[in-house]
Formats: sequence, C-alpha cells, structure tokens
Amino acid sequence: MARMVRKQIVIKPEQERALEAHAKALGVSQSALIRDAIGRLLADAEEQERRRAAWEAIEEMWRRADREGWGSGGRTWTREELHERGRTD
Repeated sequence: MARMVRKQIVIKPEQERALEAHAKALGVSQSALIRDAIGRLLADAEEQERRRAAWEAIEEMWRRADREGWGSGGRTWTREELHERGRTD
C-alpha cells in the first residue's frame, strides 16, 4: 500500500453518524470512505476541466469559422430570400 498521510478533519455530528453508519454498512473503514470521496471529488474536478477546455475549443472553432466565412459555400443569398423567391402567392 502507498504511504499514507495523516490528516485531522472537523465534521458535523450528523456527518459523523452518517459516515459511521455508511462505513459499517459497506464493511469498510471511515478513512476508506473519506479517501474514496476525495478521489471522486478530484476526478469530477478533472472531468469538469476537460469539458471546459473542450467547450472553449469548440467556441474558438465557431469564432474562426465566423471570421473566415466557413459554411457559406460562396452563396450570397439568405434562406429567407430563397423562400421568398419560391412563393407563388
């Protein structure tokens, strides 16, 4: 097992009771539950950072497409103009 570092934490009485009951129900130590919770918190934070970076990359691609005129195909008409031309009122 990897080297462990001892930490002292302060929790609310209801958290202590819930932690103790949950650890007992799962057959693990309270420390194991706390380590697992910290691991999940850190993994969630990493996932959120990956998602934020991905979203920023998408937004930058949209800005670039807008600057460079991607997607227009060289057309000068708008969708609304096309629909107006097609009407036979």
